[in-house]
Amino acid sequence: MHPLSNALIAISGTMMFVGVLFLGTGTTLPIFESSEEAEVEFAYVGQSTNLTFEQTKSDSNNGWAIYSFGQYLDEDDDGNWDDCVFVQISFLNESGADFFYPQCSNSTQREDVPDMIYVGQLCYDPSNSSSSRCDNGNYTFDSNIYVRLSQEFEKNEDKSIISRLIDWFVDGLSTGRSFLCSAFPIFLLGLISSLLLSEKQDEPPKKKRSGPTAEWRAYSLSGQERDADGLPKAFSRHSEKKDVFRKPRKGNVRGGVHKSGGLFLDGWTDADSDAEYKKKVEDRRKGR
Repeated sequence: MHPLSNALIAISGTMMFVGVLFLGTGTTLPIFESSEEAEVEFAYVGQSTNLTFEQTKSDSNNGWAIYSFGQYLDEDDDGNWDDCVFVQISFLNESGADFFYPQCSNSTQREDVPDMIYVGQLCYDPSNSSSSRCDNGNYTFDSNIYVRLSQEFEKNEDKSIISRLIDWFVDGLSTGRSFLCSAFPIFLLGLISSLLLSEKQDEPPKKKRSGPTAEWRAYSLSGQERDADGLPKAFSRHSEKKDVFRKPRKGNVRGGVHKSGGLFLDGWTDADSDAEYKKKVEDRRKGR
C-alpha cells in the first residue's frame, strides 16, 4: 500500500479513537475552556433605590438579577428554596406597575456569587419569555432584606453561516465530536488513494563493475588460427577426438560426404563409389 494511504488510514483511526473516548467519557479539552470565570459586577447594593431602565439597539437589556445572602436548601421539599420565599421586593414604574419576577424554583440555581442565592429578576422573566418587560424610564426599588443587583444584557449578534460553522467546529473539538466526524472522510480518502496510487516497485540494484571487462566479438572461422588437426581452434575446442578421428562410414549415402572427401553425385551406387576409391588408392601408390 502507498505510504500516503497508510498515513491517512492511521490518522483517521487515531481520530476515531479519540472522538469515541471523549464522547463516551464526557471529557472535554481544557484548551477551549476559560481558565477564569468572569466575576459578577453589581450595579447596586442595599435595600431601596431609584433605577433608570434604558433599552439599547445593540444589546437586549434584561434588567437586573437579584442576589441575597443564603443557601440553596429545600428542607420542606416544596420545590422552592427556603431562603428565597421570605424575600419581598417591589419594582414599580411611574404608573405603579410591578416588574419584579421571583425565581425561587429549584431549577433556577446559580453558583456565580459565593454565599448568595439568586432570588429574582427585574424587568424580565427568564422562565416566561412572553411576560411584559420594562419600558424606558425611572423605577423605584424596595426590598425587605439586604440584596445586590447585577445588570444583565443579552447580545443580539446576527452571525454568518461561516461564523456559526466555526463555533460549531470549535465546540465539537472540545467534546470530541469533530474528531469523530472528520475521521470518516479521511478514512475514505485513504481507501481511494490506496486504489489510485500504486506503490513503486523496487528495482534491482545495478552491479558496479571494477577493472577491465571482457569484450565479445564475432569472428569468421575461415580466418581463425588452425590447430594440429587442421580444424579451426574455435571449432576444435568444442569437438571431441572421437568425432574428428572416427572411421568414415562405408558406402555411398545421398547427400552426405564420401569417405575420400568428395561429394556424392546423384545416380552413383555403392559399386561406383568403391571403384573410384580403389582407383584413387592405387594411383597414390604408383605416385600418380
